[in-house]
Amino acid sequence: MSLILNLETSTKNCSVSIARKGICLLSIEEYSDEFIHSEKLHLLIQYAINISKIDLNHLKSVCVSKGPGSYTSLRIGISAAKGLCCALKIPLLSVDTLTVITQKINIKDGFLVPMIHAQSDLVYTSLFNHSKMRLTPIFVKKFGYNLFKSITKNKRVYFFGNVNFSKKEKKFFYELFRFIPKKITPSAMEMCSLSYEKFCNKEFNNIETFMPFYL
Repeated sequence: MSLILNLETSTKNCSVSIARKGICLLSIEEYSDEFIHSEKLHLLIQYAINISKIDLNHLKSVCVSKGPGSYTSLRIGISAAKGLCCALKIPLLSVDTLTVITQKINIKDGFLVPMIHAQSDLVYTSLFNHSKMRLTPIFVKKFGYNLFKSITKNKRVYFFGNVNFSKKEKKFFYELFRFIPKKITPSAMEMCSLSYEKFCNKEFNNIETFMPFYL
């Protein structure tokens, strides 16, 4: 049945989904101003299993967000995924946070620039085309006017993520790019098709050596 459990814990959003062949059957998440993953993640997993009425033994894989994001919360999600994979003897999958958050935005032309707040005025970011293909590696950069300054201005560029923008920064992005002001956080719901594609391609991770992607 290709049932996959997806876990997303890279930000303050604690998120769980269950998918069959890339289609989301159930998604549960809880956002808090504090990091609540250690208290909530296993409860959400159990709740999702109970509501969906699936047998844990029918899971074919667990997919976890590998980051970038909060190091502590990523480790909690990865530890939970590893534990389930070892107990059920199923493979581990992973997907990076910026690819996950990019699934929330659909455009016909231009570029996508997802951002995850790192610390202070730094963000994790990367550049994607309209087909959501990554064009640059993930890196940490100071948020400001020089962020992706080399992007051609005759293409639409969409900035979005969980970053708090100042009025000055918002004005700049509205003038030169397409800025999506709503704070957007990664969710396990957007992992469903990604994890299924990786499962079909057998892009499994080594359970013993797998670590969070944290720059």
